[in-house]
Amino acid sequence: VADIQINALPDKELAASAPKMSSLFGQSFTSEQFMWVVLDFMMLGAVALCFCCWTTDVYRLLPGWGPIRKFDSDGNENQRAREVLLHREYSGMKASAAAAAQQSQQVHKQYGTLGNPTWGVLESPNQHEVTMHHPVYGEVKTRANFEETQSLRAASDWWAKDEPHYMAKAGIKREKLMINEPVVICTSAMV
Repeated sequence: VADIQINALPDKELAASAPKMSSLFGQSFTSEQFMWVVLDFMMLGAVALCFCCWTTDVYRLLPGWGPIRKFDSDGNENQRAREVLLHREYSGMKASAAAAAQQSQQVHKQYGTLGNPTWGVLESPNQHEVTMHHPVYGEVKTRANFEETQSLRAASDWWAKDEPHYMAKAGIKREKLMINEPVVICTSAMV
């Protein structure tokens, strides 16, 4: 039987060959792990600094972040003349569009976004809008001579008279509406 001899290292040599351990927050790390932990904290610090700069707008104090005060070139006289002509043309178009809109409002009244009413118009020629100040609602528009329009509509045979006043005057009565009316007939099953 051969003797097996085990070469044991002394404790000092064993400690020198083992990786060194660092302690942080009660945890032990190798030197490589400790390096990564430190880099993580540095990265979190950089992110926190960027977030702070962004929320406080401190970055705008840097010279490169100000408003543009000088462009690549100032242009020349021809470019300036073209810009003046474009500005005049745009101002003229804007003024003519405003005049056309004002004229079209006076001639044709529109009903909301529909445009011209599809059911026709029956109004007194003397009717006009008057702007006044109401103590509760502020600035309001009233229709002067609207009673003439009402009498024209009452006398007309084609103007709709479905307002409750005209229906009561004509003697048209309807049944009182109730929830879950028994007189309602549904052709399909209600699910």
